[in-house]
Amino acid sequence: MNGVKQNRRHARLPAALAAGSFLYLVLITTLTSPVKDITWAIAFFVGLGVFLASVGYSAVYLQAGEMRPGYRFRITVITIFILVTLMFRSAQSLSWLDGLVLVIITAGLLFYSARRTTK
Repeated sequence: MNGVKQNRRHARLPAALAAGSFLYLVLITTLTSPVKDITWAIAFFVGLGVFLASVGYSAVYLQAGEMRPGYRFRITVITIFILVTLMFRSAQSLSWLDGLVLVIITAGLLFYSARRTTK
């Protein structure tokens, strides 16, 4: 019974961070303009990174009930892939070839993490 309470406690922090970073993203998108100041764009992507990682951690805790190193690595890889893709898309510099390279690198890292955790 103590393990269930401990897992609930560990699951609360990522859920609270996801909710807080979502509110931060809503506020930053409604109150600022990244066209006038690039600092707001950087703040947006930092907040988005926190949001994506927190949602990933929450999803893993809900599904698996525990956090393993392999899950952490996968969450990090997927978060970075989404952030880099969105950064390139917002700069309008992501061609289909660049997107294909990003997908291949991400698939390779995810495959590597799956092989590394099974040994």
